[in-house]
Amino acid sequence: MQITLGYAKTPVTLELNDDQVMGVLTPNHIDTALTGEAEVRRSLASPIAAPRLSEAVSGKKNVVIITSDITRPVPSYIILPALLDELEAGGISDKEITVVFALGSHRSHTEEEKRHLVGDAVYDRVRCIDADARDCVHMGTTRRGTPVDVFSVVANADFRICVGNIEYHYFAGYSGGVKALMPGVSTREAIQANHRFM
Repeated sequence: MQITLGYAKTPVTLELNDDQVMGVLTPNHIDTALTGEAEVRRSLASPIAAPRLSEAVSGKKNVVIITSDITRPVPSYIILPALLDELEAGGISDKEITVVFALGSHRSHTEEEKRHLVGDAVYDRVRCIDADARDCVHMGTTRRGTPVDVFSVVANADFRICVGNIEYHYFAGYSGGVKALMPGVSTREAIQANHRFM
């Protein structure tokens, strides 16, 4: 039996004896009308129990989009063009938008990696920077003693958008959402204090 598995950027094919295979688990098939950027645009045009993003940003002057770093499989290059167009429809100019890569405790990106993550069109359109744990605003301390330290560019924004994938996480329950802020754009001390509770 041959089984092909996705691995990094190249699939890997394994050959196994049939008597060594009990079965192969595959995901359920789900019919979808749209995928990729078309689905992102449809979702932005039809939010659930919320106003359109273009309405929510009305009157704002400094918008930050927090997205995942190179260690996460988030297709930011597919999501961000539609997101930027929706912000533009809300009166936000490109110079008022910053994309922040949530590094957590990971290393900084190269310029090539940043460009790869968001795509050439987005990278050339808006400012794209790494979070810097050395430049954070201390916003308080939680009841459990975790410092709330947030990258200054994010803390000082008028409006923040978190982009990420949602998947199971070994101690947070699931990844995505608020993880863009903690650990994404926090200090190492805050991350270590938070992770002690796992």
